[in-house]
Amino acid sequence: MKINIIALLIFIAGILFPKQMLGQISVTSYSIYAFGVNTNQDKKLNLELKTFTNRTLDNLFFELDGFYNFTPGPYHKISIGLGVNVQPSNIDFLNALTLPCNLQIYPLQDFKRLSLIFELAPQYSVTLDEISLRSLWGIRYRFENK
Repeated sequence: MKINIIALLIFIAGILFPKQMLGQISVTSYSIYAFGVNTNQDKKLNLELKTFTNRTLDNLFFELDGFYNFTPGPYHKISIGLGVNVQPSNIDFLNALTLPCNLQIYPLQDFKRLSLIFELAPQYSVTLDEISLRSLWGIRYRFENK
């Protein structure tokens, strides 16, 4: 049942957004708390898979977020999304539902492959039945195939 939910989410995302998400891959390090891999952020829609690395291996959390990217400015980009946070080793599996909001800032105008990222995400914890606010900051690097 657990694997079926993730497989279904990936299948639905692949059907709904394949052309919008193809292209460059980005990696993000969120301070010491998480590591993320993103699909092409130059498109209107993209995906990010995060793992929260400040835990033991048998207690890792994973989050799959789908983002809508607003028209970027010369120095920044804003995106908002929906996410599912899971813990594969837990019997409940589904940990939280999230609404991540990202602000990406390009500190070096001649090198936009490197950016600073700030994320604010209200999340509903299914296991604890409570709402909280998560904040992350980090550095993102985009690999380009030009």
